[in-house]
Amino acid sequence: MIKFLIMTMTLLILSACSTMQPARYSVSVDNIQSLKKYNGIKVRISQLALTSDFDPNCRLMGPIEPADDMSFGLFISKAFNDEFKMAGIYGKNGIDIHGEITNIEFSSSAGLTSGYWDISLRLESSNSYSILVRNKYNFPSGFDAMTACNATADALTSAIQDLIKTAISHPKFGKLLKGIQ
Repeated sequence: MIKFLIMTMTLLILSACSTMQPARYSVSVDNIQSLKKYNGIKVRISQLALTSDFDPNCRLMGPIEPADDMSFGLFISKAFNDEFKMAGIYGKNGIDIHGEITNIEFSSSAGLTSGYWDISLRLESSNSYSILVRNKYNFPSGFDAMTACNATADALTSAIQDLIKTAISHPKFGKLLKGIQ
């Protein structure tokens, strides 16, 4: 009977999982500086739909979910808009960009103690122009599940900053911001 209780308690403890939430998004000074060249233009990301399959579970630790109970689409949209606001180019009545997250995946154990976030977007402007953006952000994760999964959650903000940098550095990003044709 005691063995049974010990085994049951051990299984309960081992099967317990928790949600890992990264910190709220913080803007990138480099991204803001890059966006300032669009001074005078008003733009916003209205919606990013998640159109790919995504498994938020990290090993046996539980899911990784954005802060404030946001979906990944809302989290990434808000991150773009926060960058636009800080650069002084955000506007609800300006160019509307929407799109989809065509791929989002992570690994907390690439190369044993490394991890990555791999995110792809299709962004389409209200002028019907669109671009495809893909960014793979690598980071050190750790060996054990708790360390690696927490590192993966913590790396989300940096991965999104890097994704935005890739998007706004795209040679055709400026075409998204042109007036309706």
